[in-house]
Amino acid sequence: WLPARHRAGHLRRFLQHLEQPAAGTATELTLPLQRILDLVHRRSLMVLVSDLLAPLDDLAPALTALGACGHEMIVFQVLDPAELSFPFQGPAQFRDVETGHSLYVDPAVGRKRYLERLRGHLEAIDRVCQETGISFRRLPTDRPLELALFDFLSERARRRAFARRLQRPAAS
Repeated sequence: WLPARHRAGHLRRFLQHLEQPAAGTATELTLPLQRILDLVHRRSLMVLVSDLLAPLDDLAPALTALGACGHEMIVFQVLDPAELSFPFQGPAQFRDVETGHSLYVDPAVGRKRYLERLRGHLEAIDRVCQETGISFRRLPTDRPLELALFDFLSERARRRAFARRLQRPAAS
């Protein structure tokens, strides 16, 4: 959690904050989102950066609660391009960096099932964000996060400026 600031160096501080290693051993989103609900009472822009590679059963209600409080949400799902395409050719042992669990995989056998399950998971994330009115961006790890954040904030500023122009009364 990083409190909102209107200072020039806040984006740099935000990005430095993201560089810090995450606490914990697995993706757990519901507790941090509940903490945000408890801490932030004024309408705010909430940015969630995660791989979202976790069960989504509890995520939808937590995101819905944030939206119901009037918060504007943006979710950046950050994934390695290899997670999306599974380009591996030969059998290999994969290790989950969060849990330490190892799994031997023959890509010729497991690729199709992996990609089907991943596609289903990604579609569920898309659906949750769409149903809750949350802005959503999927980002590959080979694109700097600060560029994606800058693009989103620039687009948001353009939309707001356009909406303000539409709301102005016509000059007589």
